[in-house]
Amino acid sequence: MKIVDLSMTVEECDTNPFSPEDVYFKLTPIVRWEDKGFVSNLVEMTVHAGTHIDSPHHFVREKPGVEQIPLEPLIGEAIVLDLTFKGTAKARIVPEDLDRAERTLSAQGITIPRGTMLLLRTDWPKGHDTTDPTWWNDSPCLTKEAAEWLVAKEPSVLGYDFAQEEKGAKQEPATKPEKLTPQDLQAHWESLIGNDAAKAYKAIWALVADPERSVPFLNKHLSPVPAPEAGRLEKLLAALDSKRFTEREKAMQELEKMGAMAKAALEKAKDA
Repeated sequence: MKIVDLSMTVEECDTNPFSPEDVYFKLTPIVRWEDKGFVSNLVEMTVHAGTHIDSPHHFVREKPGVEQIPLEPLIGEAIVLDLTFKGTAKARIVPEDLDRAERTLSAQGITIPRGTMLLLRTDWPKGHDTTDPTWWNDSPCLTKEAAEWLVAKEPSVLGYDFAQEEKGAKQEPATKPEKLTPQDLQAHWESLIGNDAAKAYKAIWALVADPERSVPFLNKHLSPVPAPEAGRLEKLLAALDSKRFTEREKAMQELEKMGAMAKAALEKAKDA
């Protein structure tokens, strides 16, 4: 299997090409070889330096940050839309450009299914210094209509090799999501109990966005875990030290079903 590294090299730079008041990327030595026989550095950077993920939280307060995004939706095959004909300074990518790229794929027998990863290739980074303000200021960009074209494809991940923001466009706050219908709630519930991690992930945040309707719905579908019988936890913990594998395995499976209650008991036993 051939592995291709698509990440951009981050250059040390005191100023930020898209936000001059911020540090882009800077290394400050804190321990030197000459002093202690090893080296260590302090890294200071904006979270938008180089290749990175813009989490949903970057645009919508209630949505998850990168630390809450599971890896499963980010791993898989991707489809590349060839937009290299728009990889010029200040080029505006419009729906017709995306249609052209899609026709090129269709000629190769490639379609864009819902839930796929889409990568937009312009080759803008080639021959450009990312620390130069023109990298950002002169970058190609998506028009609002082109962005809506992409949203309609419902990709799981959307990747760019350009700054993507339409220069001079008015920034509008994200609108609040529509209230969930009973049909929506049921569909999200089925996603939660299904085997598709990406669908379950989307369902979680759709439910989080409408607690007024999702909490009563989940109360009806989720039952509290009954407390174990007196002394049961202690017996199961003791069984973990059994010489018989089947007894240890059975105890571990029962403890896993207990969830948080078992975890607290295990941590207490570990610290004892």
